[in-house]
Amino acid sequence: MTPTALSTDGAAETRRTRRAVGLMAAVLVALVAGVTAWLLHSLREEALREARGAVERQVAGAEAALNRSLLGLDLLLAGHDSTLQPAWSPTGLDEARARQLLYATVRQNLSLRDVALIDEQGRVRVSAQALDGRPPMQPPADWLSGLRQQAVPQLRVSAPVQTFATAERVLYLARPLIDPGGRRWFIVAEWPAAVAASILGPNAEEGGICLTLERDDGLLMAVAPPQDALLGSQLARPLGTLKTGGEAQEVEGRLRGEPALVAARPLLYQGLLVSAGLSQAAALQEGELTRRLVVAVAALFSLALIGAAVAADHYLRGLARARAETQRTKDSLERALSAMGDGFLLCDAQDRVVVWNQRYEELFPWLKPVLAPGVDFERLALTGALALMPDASQADQQGWVQMRLAVHRQREGGYEQELPDGRVIHAVERRTPEGGVVSVFRDITRNERELARAKQAAEAANEAKSRFLAAMSHEIRTPLNAVLGMNSLLLNTPLSDEQRRCAELIHGSGQTLLALINDILDLSKVEAGHLTLELADVDLARTVDEVASLLRLRAQAKGLALDLVVAPGLPERLRADASRLRQVLFNLLGNALKFTDHGRISVELGHQWLPDGRCEVSIAVRDTGIGIVPELLPRLFTRFTQGDSGASRRYGGSGLGLAISREIVHLMGGRIDVQSAPGVGSCFTVLLPLQPSTEAADALPQGAGGASALRAPLRILVAEDNAVNQILIQAMLDQLGHPCTIVADGLEVLREVQAEPYDLVLMDVQMPRMDGESATRAIRALPPPLSRIPIIAMTANAMVEDRAAHLAAGMDDHVSKPLDLGLLAAAIERARRG
Repeated sequence: MTPTALSTDGAAETRRTRRAVGLMAAVLVALVAGVTAWLLHSLREEALREARGAVERQVAGAEAALNRSLLGLDLLLAGHDSTLQPAWSPTGLDEARARQLLYATVRQNLSLRDVALIDEQGRVRVSAQALDGRPPMQPPADWLSGLRQQAVPQLRVSAPVQTFATAERVLYLARPLIDPGGRRWFIVAEWPAAVAASILGPNAEEGGICLTLERDDGLLMAVAPPQDALLGSQLARPLGTLKTGGEAQEVEGRLRGEPALVAARPLLYQGLLVSAGLSQAAALQEGELTRRLVVAVAALFSLALIGAAVAADHYLRGLARARAETQRTKDSLERALSAMGDGFLLCDAQDRVVVWNQRYEELFPWLKPVLAPGVDFERLALTGALALMPDASQADQQGWVQMRLAVHRQREGGYEQELPDGRVIHAVERRTPEGGVVSVFRDITRNERELARAKQAAEAANEAKSRFLAAMSHEIRTPLNAVLGMNSLLLNTPLSDEQRRCAELIHGSGQTLLALINDILDLSKVEAGHLTLELADVDLARTVDEVASLLRLRAQAKGLALDLVVAPGLPERLRADASRLRQVLFNLLGNALKFTDHGRISVELGHQWLPDGRCEVSIAVRDTGIGIVPELLPRLFTRFTQGDSGASRRYGGSGLGLAISREIVHLMGGRIDVQSAPGVGSCFTVLLPLQPSTEAADALPQGAGGASALRAPLRILVAEDNAVNQILIQAMLDQLGHPCTIVADGLEVLREVQAEPYDLVLMDVQMPRMDGESATRAIRALPPPLSRIPIIAMTANAMVEDRAAHLAAGMDDHVSKPLDLGLLAAAIERARRG
């Protein structure tokens, strides 16, 4: 084929390649655009899903808070049948006495502005405000008229009214009351709308959620954040026309009519509803930066693809020009060989000399007499043997020649050769595509001297790397443990099915990541030489049984049997590191569970006595899993390696478990072997030479139940204002065997600890009248020994700063809600020990 034809074919090939590159770039840009659109949609849906959850939680909290407040006020007003009993006399009402009783009610309940007694004609007869010199309340006449028409006495709430004395908006709450003479009265409380708004949404300004208290006809009675100008207005669409089950709905906002997520729930009192609403714009605002970032990244990536395509096109055009230059550079290359600082030798496929350079002759001057094009390389090797080994036997010289020929003829190779004058020559030989051999020779005498120093530097760098890896592993574990803890709290809260599935995925992924970090930390210890053993007397059979028992539930969940077989005669106590032994067993049994889908797993524990008095223990873990092909067994214990990539993708894992297990077993002076066949299963056997115990076996420790039974019960004072939590805490303490007394706020705690002796106080933090921290400070200010009573905080606020604040207030310990029985028992035992 002529050079012109070669050039034409090369140009056509270049044009085809350029078209393929452009098409590929276009496809990738389209793919990026599609993925970006999908991701933006997913981010929007996720933001709306989170907003719905926030709205539903807010409306549930508002409903609970308002029901609790209204029920308390209802009971307060209903209780005035007995409260006003001293004010009734045979001659009628003692207004002075009644005024004092009502004034005491207002002083005890700061959320009320005034309490009044109104006769059946609607006249205010007695008002608590009169003692402060303020004018009495003026309830709406039409509202009082409706109150008279009640067939069954019940709490009635008025529309918002602007008071004459303070110009603020208030709600009137009333119940009928029958005096001893059978006459009908009304007990009426003046409840500021601002108080109702604070109960409705104490943190309403955070998150942009608007909460309302409405009548079923759409009358707005309270709103948080407060907007007094709107109170008493009639909203366009009554809440009664919406779903009131507490689920978020995409409807118009309650106040401004913008598209919003609104959830509504009815109160215990007929005709009253609460709502929580968040505009869709506000719900999407938080993720706006993320969506813009996604678009920006997609745009940059697309530009990068286009730039890469342009660069590739430029490169291909340059490559075509380079082909034209190849012939012209050939001569330059040959001249460059002569200027090389390394020796160069080229032999053809028949192992005959083609070309060499001047440096090659300088390195091997004894070859000058025989060097010539076409000389067989074997002759060069024989000449070298005669020059380097002049006093050796012919057999030894011939053996050196055969060694040199073997190295020369292998596909790739390198070797070092020390010359009689002390020089060290490093040779690298490579095969050419035509079957020839290119050999490059370099004098590395000076490099050899530098090598020792470089090795020392590399070892120091490796040590520093291991220390850094260990430190970083610890630093990563700290926030990861916090993430797992907060996730556990989340899983103990009411969640939707989708939320629970996501939280459980987070928990599982976090546990996997924590296991990986632990493996990396152990690996760093191994590399740094810091992995040590803590030997102690160990009941080996019991230790193995503990690990098997922990994993038996996982086996049962997969439908697998997990058996433990202990050979008779095993020494009761042996010297070993129990924690490291458990780590090895967890890795081996964990792998067996991971790679076994049906059948059974067995752990076989045997032993034999060694001549030196040690006991060689064998622990065999057998499974009926997928097995391992023979060619993969040699690299099974290599770090970051699994048996095959398919298993890695299906089962996951870092490939560190077996590598670390082998290091631990080697550190114990033992070894670990494996036998396996595809489709049959695997058997990992650990052999450990262990010293028998020199002391008598200790008695088995008592279980948790026995230990608790031996301890005297503590008398515990519980401060908790939530009725459901009171029942739960009392049940937990009953289960732990501790009698308890329950009070509802900090003032009652302060009175109770001074009236009765207690061993411990479980203190809720957020309580009415006096919170837990204030109550703790008050107790610590009491004279001894009352000031030294142990106090444990109970709160749903599980942040570090919250714990620090509780401890700073004088509390001794902290348990998070929802309470965990084991953690609560542990905290109580810590308090007992002081």
